[in-house]
Amino acid sequence: MSRIEAAVIPRIVMGTFDPETRWRDPDLAKLPAMPDKDRESIVLCMDELLFPFCGPDDILYTRCKIDQKLYEYLNGLGFSFRSRYHFDLNDEKRTLPEPDIFKQCMFSLASDNQQREEILTHNEKQLSPYAITADTEEYLRAEGSLGSLPDLETVKRVNSKFYSNRLVNRIGEKCYGTEVNSVVEVQAVGNTLLKRGAYLLKDPFGVSGKGNMLIENEAMQRRIAEHLDKQERRGLRSQFLLEPLLRKEIDFSSHWFIRKSGERDFISVQRMINQQQNYGGSIRADETLLLLLESAGYFDTMEKALRVLFEDGYHGFVCFDSMILEDGDIVPIVEINARKSMGLINAYLDKGWKTYGHSGLLTFLSLGLPEGFTFGKLLDALHVSGLLFKGQGEYGIMPISSNTVMVNDILTSRRIAEGIQSHRGMPKGRLYISVVGRDDEHRNELIVSLRQVLADLSIKVYN
Repeated sequence: MSRIEAAVIPRIVMGTFDPETRWRDPDLAKLPAMPDKDRESIVLCMDELLFPFCGPDDILYTRCKIDQKLYEYLNGLGFSFRSRYHFDLNDEKRTLPEPDIFKQCMFSLASDNQQREEILTHNEKQLSPYAITADTEEYLRAEGSLGSLPDLETVKRVNSKFYSNRLVNRIGEKCYGTEVNSVVEVQAVGNTLLKRGAYLLKDPFGVSGKGNMLIENEAMQRRIAEHLDKQERRGLRSQFLLEPLLRKEIDFSSHWFIRKSGERDFISVQRMINQQQNYGGSIRADETLLLLLESAGYFDTMEKALRVLFEDGYHGFVCFDSMILEDGDIVPIVEINARKSMGLINAYLDKGWKTYGHSGLLTFLSLGLPEGFTFGKLLDALHVSGLLFKGQGEYGIMPISSNTVMVNDILTSRRIAEGIQSHRGMPKGRLYISVVGRDDEHRNELIVSLRQVLADLSIKVYN
């Protein structure tokens, strides 16, 4: 196994985040979740975050048009790519897309687009998706040769938590999870786990912040069981993985690329910052952590896991979520993400700063936007305050997406103008940033300064 960056040059980069929703069997019962009407639009616009995978001749094909100021800013930092999009929400000459159209998978939208001809006549023959979904397969079938990707059923199988749980067994590592296939089994296994403490109830396709639930006592378990039982009586099936809540010290992930030949390339280890059970950010692991993992045999375990993944028919990018427990034990495989991932995006962002020995913290702030706010105002304010990252060995805040910030504000404004909606409220956005600092302390100082800039712009920060 070589520890080099994957020698893959994507040509058409696109995708839809949260593919787990599209992989999940609709006949499965769901855990309760707090509805967030603004979340879906934000997640749909996260495809902008894929620009680090592009070279100057490559196309980043996004759902919404990237703010021109952000596009120019990224280009100025050396992230050159050709931008194509499906919707320009700011174009008031065009009516807003219906919600069902807007939330279609990006590959479904791309199959329909007038720019399709332009894209395919520039000899871009390789597709680099965020993840492979049914719509990706349809797109590939329609367009012909755009490179080779693993088939959908393999992708769905290896991304399931049941698969990762079984893989741990297959390579001889300690297995913490128990699979259950009914609400009766949830209670039986849960009762046993609760005698030793809290446990995690995981959907096979649950992702950070959705589809995982911490069960701390019998009363909570009883409420969840009642919720699932109602769904079973309607004909749905319960399928979950139960794991004891482990006392973790460090969350991290390792990122790899499996070539079609089976050869494996190491890309990066990223330390993860979590907020309770939710993803909070990624930063490159330091040498101390890498040496610890090396001496503990972590990379040998990954070699076994990667070999099994390839034998099972998967090739492409893969991320293993892992952790170190308070007692020093390493849990090498918590989950497998056989797709691109946030840690991988951070690894590719960091490539530009490697010359200067810098690394960035990829993280986000959840925002409430005041009336009249524009993304350009944020860039201007960061520039005036001296916080805006300018590359060339300097430090600062680098905004990396515009529509995750603006999409709900734009949709709300347009709906009010068209008489569809009367109350504006405070539309939510999510500001993704790379915080490039000297060390953890300096990065924290930069984030504190950023929060002050946002407060001066009358923007609320919810996290």
